[in-house]
Amino acid sequence: MEPIVEIYQPSPAYARLGWASLAGSAVCLICGLRAPLAFIPGALCAVTSGILFWLASRPIIRIGSTQFNIGERAIAWQEVREINSSRFLSPLILKLKLTNSRRKALVFPGEPERIAKLLDSLRRHSVLATFNGIAYRDYWTWNDVKELSGDTSPDETPVRMVSAEDEAEIERMLQKLRNCRDLDSHDADQSRASHED
Repeated sequence: MEPIVEIYQPSPAYARLGWASLAGSAVCLICGLRAPLAFIPGALCAVTSGILFWLASRPIIRIGSTQFNIGERAIAWQEVREINSSRFLSPLILKLKLTNSRRKALVFPGEPERIAKLLDSLRRHSVLATFNGIAYRDYWTWNDVKELSGDTSPDETPVRMVSAEDEAEIERMLQKLRNCRDLDSHDADQSRASHED
């Protein structure tokens, strides 16, 4: 096994919330002995507790220089073809498309800063992949443009591809073209009128 660069473990907050939800479920079930409607929130708390415990038991993710491991499953960086993320901020849910049309879901319940670091590591190492439909080179080019312009907005915002000066120059050229077109159409109308006379 290669030397590990970074290890990502699930946040212990999910287990704590799971225990709190389980305690809430027990209280609701005890109250349900007197008021049967209390069984409804008790069941909901029990389901929530199960989901939180499942998230807390997600395997550790290890990032290396040639591969990453999800638990015992090793995936080489060259195998990754697509990384598509969901809208959830926490837990991180990624859909990975690997070579030979294999698909893998990656669920990482961590703190927001660890999630951001894991996502950045996955994107930096997956040189053959696309990220939500954007090729590796284009993604990092656009990311560098954002950093240079000081824009720290989310990925959904459009990326400025030209500078403000270039945009002003393009606008001036477009205005000149409109003026020329207006002059051409005005000259054509005058020549038609002179031919008709």
